[in-house]
Amino acid sequence: MANAILSKEVTSVLSRATVINGNTVVLPPGQLDRPLYERVNKALTNAGGKWNRSAKAHIFPSDAQPKLIAMLGSGVSVDEKKRDQSFFTPPDLASLVVDYGDVRGCDVLEPEAGRGALVAACLKAGASRVYAIEKNKEYAQDIDGAAAIYSGYDFLELTELWGGRLFHRIVMNPPFTKNQDIAHVSHALKFLAPNGILVSLMMPNQTRKGFQELVAKYDPEIIEVERGAFKESGTDIATIIVRIQT
Repeated sequence: MANAILSKEVTSVLSRATVINGNTVVLPPGQLDRPLYERVNKALTNAGGKWNRSAKAHIFPSDAQPKLIAMLGSGVSVDEKKRDQSFFTPPDLASLVVDYGDVRGCDVLEPEAGRGALVAACLKAGASRVYAIEKNKEYAQDIDGAAAIYSGYDFLELTELWGGRLFHRIVMNPPFTKNQDIAHVSHALKFLAPNGILVSLMMPNQTRKGFQELVAKYDPEIIEVERGAFKESGTDIATIIVRIQT
């Protein structure tokens, strides 16, 4: 999806919507014609809501009221996933990434934790402790409480973690646009202990200069990921898994 200007008709519908239980948006009574419903649905989906047929409502992962207020105040439906590059790791793919990390019995760093898919996979796989960083405080609320969490911090701006700790395992799903995946992996390697393993999802374009520099320095294992692995997260982007062992 993409950002969208709210029409008067969409604004009218959203202004009459009801928020219940904090995170559930119920549209006003009455049948909307299909084109209008699709525009309303896009506005709510952009903001993080998901239509739930049984509830007959859009369910948000957190408080929906501020999202509605922001949309109605600005007149714009912002595509939060694209804005934040928040294409969360689907469970099966998270398990695959963690398997390559060999995390059992290890302390693990997850520097762009999102809502905690990789954190959960690490804990399930027997990691001793997971240390998670997530810039978006709303997303961080969903991370398993068993993890140590830095919430509200931009990973690229951090020069020291948990008192200078290095990690023998790092697993990550960084943002991809404008070669951010390379920047995040390069920064994460500063926190990888000797004889450690870093496993990251990355863009498949291996001809990029920064990627070639990583290959030349670390000779990583590169695993192809079937296209469509991120479909349930709202994107069809192609990816690879990169495994670096120091």
